[in-house]
Amino acid sequence: MTASEEVLARLMSPEGLADPYPHYHALRTLAPVCQAGNVYFLSGYDACREVLADPRFRVQDPAWYDVKLPGWRDCTATRLMYQSVQSRNDPDHSRLRRLLAGAFSPRPMAAYRALIERVVPRLLDRMADAGPGPVDLMTQLAYPLPTAVMGEMLGVPEADRERFRDLGTDFFKVMDMYADSSATERMEAAAAAMLDYWTAMIEDRRRAPRDDLTTALTQASDAGLLSADELLGVAIFLFSAGYGTTAALVGNATEQLLASPAEADRLRRDDDYVGAVVEESLRHEPPSQVVPRMTGDSTVLRGVPIPAATLLVCLVGAAQRDPGQYPDPDRFLPSRPGGRVLSFGGGVHFCIGAALSRMEAAVVLPMLFRRFPRLALAGTPERRLALRMRMHASLPVSLRG
Repeated sequence: MTASEEVLARLMSPEGLADPYPHYHALRTLAPVCQAGNVYFLSGYDACREVLADPRFRVQDPAWYDVKLPGWRDCTATRLMYQSVQSRNDPDHSRLRRLLAGAFSPRPMAAYRALIERVVPRLLDRMADAGPGPVDLMTQLAYPLPTAVMGEMLGVPEADRERFRDLGTDFFKVMDMYADSSATERMEAAAAAMLDYWTAMIEDRRRAPRDDLTTALTQASDAGLLSADELLGVAIFLFSAGYGTTAALVGNATEQLLASPAEADRLRRDDDYVGAVVEESLRHEPPSQVVPRMTGDSTVLRGVPIPAATLLVCLVGAAQRDPGQYPDPDRFLPSRPGGRVLSFGGGVHFCIGAALSRMEAAVVLPMLFRRFPRLALAGTPERRLALRMRMHASLPVSLRG
């Protein structure tokens, strides 16, 4: 086993997944681009930014999975996930993305902001009723907020939204690099439940169209603009990714602010500071820690020759703590000079919901810390053991210190 393979093995252990950053630093010290088996891992900022911005580096798509993972269409989770927008290259990627663009245009974004500003005070009231503590911030706030937003976008009835929290988390194990047998079983069970739910909802939209994205996608599918599996995959991916990423961001940023009282105080006082807080949280503790790509032709990356059709794994969590890009990288410091974060990918595959996720965090964080000026941890936070999505399973807080 090479030195880099030893570091990666430690990274994939339960201890490494709980705190990956020392292992990221060790890997980057060995080389910002290193090989482990047939896969190349990128831990340097410059290497990750170059790959994510360059359209020559493609995503793993159905054609790739047909070669590398035969039988993937026989598994509900992989069949749905690998035909959605994030797993497609052009021309399919552009075709699917165009169908979604309207839901993220200025008019609906303004409506989402108004919704967020209505929902957050109600959620904070509910926290106050449950307090003074311990209160699980993830259950009471971080999950319900983006679930409400994505539910509104896709037309999921309010009574059905809460059940998707665990289903979506289990389903997303299909995208992770670490999953034991029990997680795989939960993943497939969640995918089957979500397939049943969305199949019924799509049929309902055919009978009774509404002003929501599910109706628009259903009509596009009926017009031949996307397949039935693409329709299901896009709807399920959007809802699950939309609330998961934002819930992770809100939880991560809250924990960082609680560990940095001076930063939390400035957030309370300065209306203009929240943008810097959100960007620094995305840098310091990005929800999405891993972004895979693959080479087209053979290439040379940071002096390392890489063959054609080779899988690259951009370790975004490592890249954004690269001391060559960010001095004192392990410190949460919103006032540091701005730099382009890689948390939402880059290039043509830049996350279509990035602006919405940022907006949700920018609205909720000042409201939270102003409503509860003595907010404090009330126990040990628990994180989900996953490398690709770094998020809390629970974040216990006290509302009165």
